[in-house]
Amino acid sequence: MSKDVTSKKPLNVQLQGLIGILVGMLALVIILGLLRWRRDGLSVDPAELQMSASTPCMVQAINAATAGGKPITYGQLDKLKARCGQ
Repeated sequence: MSKDVTSKKPLNVQLQGLIGILVGMLALVIILGLLRWRRDGLSVDPAELQMSASTPCMVQAINAATAGGKPITYGQLDKLKARCGQ
């Protein structure tokens, strides 16, 4: 009786651990990216705008961005902060 056994070599345990860590990090990056993308589209509440308007540059930029009466988003606020050096 001969057994026809095909031997499969299991992956190295260290390689399996590395793959697991990489998959976990990839999932974390995707989740945080989606949360950031969602946050950038939300409108900023007035209290947050008041706290952000701490310099004359920010006051002018916020007034210009909200001049039409439309709300400013977190993405726009981040760009304004970068432009004004905050």
